[in-house]
Amino acid sequence: MQQKWSDRPPSEDTIDVLLNTSPAFLRAHGALLAKALPPVSGFGIFLLYFYRNHFYPSFDLFQFSSLLLAAACIGFAIVGAVIIMMVLPGAALFHWFLNTKRVKEEIVYAMPYAEDARTKAVWQLVLLAYFAPFGVVGLGLVAALVLEPRLFTITALLWSVFVALGFGIALQIRFDLPRWSFLNYTWAAFIPLLIFVILLSTILRSSMPIVENLEGFWHYPILWAVPVIIAIMVSICSMAHFAGWNAALLFGLFFGLLVAGYSGLLTTVPEKAVKALGLGAYEAEMVMLDPAFCNTDLSELGIAEDCTLRNVHVVWSFGESIVLRPALNQPRQIQIPAVFVRSLVQKSGAGH
Repeated sequence: MQQKWSDRPPSEDTIDVLLNTSPAFLRAHGALLAKALPPVSGFGIFLLYFYRNHFYPSFDLFQFSSLLLAAACIGFAIVGAVIIMMVLPGAALFHWFLNTKRVKEEIVYAMPYAEDARTKAVWQLVLLAYFAPFGVVGLGLVAALVLEPRLFTITALLWSVFVALGFGIALQIRFDLPRWSFLNYTWAAFIPLLIFVILLSTILRSSMPIVENLEGFWHYPILWAVPVIIAIMVSICSMAHFAGWNAALLFGLFFGLLVAGYSGLLTTVPEKAVKALGLGAYEAEMVMLDPAFCNTDLSELGIAEDCTLRNVHVVWSFGESIVLRPALNQPRQIQIPAVFVRSLVQKSGAGH
């Protein structure tokens, strides 16, 4: 007889299932993932770059495992940095302040016995220790960007100190913490707030091209909303530290990938990897070609009479042919056999 729904045991929470199964999964398949993931990820990065630029090289990429591993390392570093910056602020605040013996004892003592009052106190703790400092710092930095961008660095440093000091005082008053606890919080929160500043700056910089493509009406609302959204995400990752590192890393991975994807950091990994490896995606001041290649009029391709291409975007410069995108009125992409390329003069700083 089929069991009624009301008699069935409730399903486990998805997050609890992930937290319980992920360690066992990594122990069982970690070695295989460590071997397979880097080359597959590297190949995926190159494949996406080739697809976007509508070409494929004449050699087998898997013959150059070092290129695949290098591309994977660059991709992991970019995305991993975002994930780390999601997790570290909460880790620092938790271990340097909230979980210290004196502060922890006072906070536990200050928690009411009634469930509703306790829940309210917990949210106040999260607000004062995590979300509000991150949000206020982020909004202050956006204000600096809008009003006086030249003062961004000094604003980031000084504003972080004042915000940490203010919320340290608020925490000490609200939870009746020991004397001078606000100074401990200021010291403990300064580095996490600076990490949040770096994270926010990275996201704003990478998302700016996307925002600029939208209608002007949306520019300022999005600009002011980004620090609040990032503050919420970092606060959730920070709260997860109460459950341990596994929970914090799980939330950090989820929000890190989410932010990297929507801000454009993840989608630009192929270009950044190819550019960092010096294989393409950079600007060349001049490309000198063999005169044998210029025995006909190629001016429509941007090739001058002296058999040179100037101010050209190098899409790919490795293998039997190079792929170029000259600066023409009508966008064109040309592929030239490498044997006809005498020299390629890269613009200063183009590879950085």
